[in-house]
Amino acid sequence: MLDKDGVALLSKLCTMTDGEKFAVLDWTDVFDGGPDDAGKAVWKSLLQQGCLTVKYSDDESVCFAVTLKGRNLNEELATMNVVSDDEKAVVRTDAAGRPVVVMKGGEQFVDHLRKKLHSRTLALIWGLTGGVIGGIIGGAIVALIMHFAIH
Repeated sequence: MLDKDGVALLSKLCTMTDGEKFAVLDWTDVFDGGPDDAGKAVWKSLLQQGCLTVKYSDDESVCFAVTLKGRNLNEELATMNVVSDDEKAVVRTDAAGRPVVVMKGGEQFVDHLRKKLHSRTLALIWGLTGGVIGGIIGGAIVALIMHFAIH
């Protein structure tokens, strides 16, 4: 899953490289001030998502390429402008590779859906009950009319 830092790093790497060609960069160019633990975690998440391909790396430099999936993801994310929500939005890719925005801590959203589903379920139950009662009453009226019309 890509958070705000992952999206920012992917965007930066896409502007620093050309197409799917491999580029050799110093770690200080990739990360401002060199890679720290948070930077390494972001780099690892980009690798796991399939956004980057690494040919080799050492303590000073790295040879990598941004994959077509990474470039497409970057373009779609730029269109979606999901970087604006700091801690609430997380970007994941679905099975087809499309980015999907997932809300963190969406208890309010889940509660809203639960209430909506509850009200719809009650409406369905009362609607079916009303239909059955109306059918019984209508059938009884038709039966009485037919009984007295025939005699």
